[in-house]
Amino acid sequence: MFSRICFVLLLVLPVSFAKCPKIIARNQWTSVPAGDVNYLIVPIPYVVIQHTVTPECNTRQTCTARVDSIRGHHMDTLGWDDIGYSFLIGGDGNVYEGCGWTREGAHTYGYNKKSVGIAFIGNFENKAASQKMLNTAHDLIECGKSQGILRDNVRVIGARQVTATVSPGEQLYTQIQDWSEWTSNP
Repeated sequence: MFSRICFVLLLVLPVSFAKCPKIIARNQWTSVPAGDVNYLIVPIPYVVIQHTVTPECNTRQTCTARVDSIRGHHMDTLGWDDIGYSFLIGGDGNVYEGCGWTREGAHTYGYNKKSVGIAFIGNFENKAASQKMLNTAHDLIECGKSQGILRDNVRVIGARQVTATVSPGEQLYTQIQDWSEWTSNP
């Protein structure tokens, strides 16, 4: 009898997911379709943090324009199949879907097949990212873990740790080192 009650309770109780931040879907900021798509194998072991080295944005309207401008540079100028980042974090506190959770990005050579790339919109070499942006990024990581897309023991790294770049900028790089998921040895 007890095992039946437990079984019934398991069927009735909802699955617990972390609260996910607001994600502005790709079709909400562009009508340009992606080209060829390669898919990632989940759960994904790494999150790579970058910055866009563009002007910052603080409203949905300016962030949408900035993300579409980055997409245009990646696809039209560089000839890529899609925007390179998996997600972009705006100063407005929203997440903008790039190539998303399970499609391979073009954000960090050597890590594209085993990571999600999160780009902070702006230049964070000499300026720290806002707490709002940091909280949003961390909520996104927790969301990915709770959905089984990211490994429970996902490791966060700065792009500079695995490729020749200053990204995510000196200030943001220092900030992410306080995260429990950050690793100094990818």
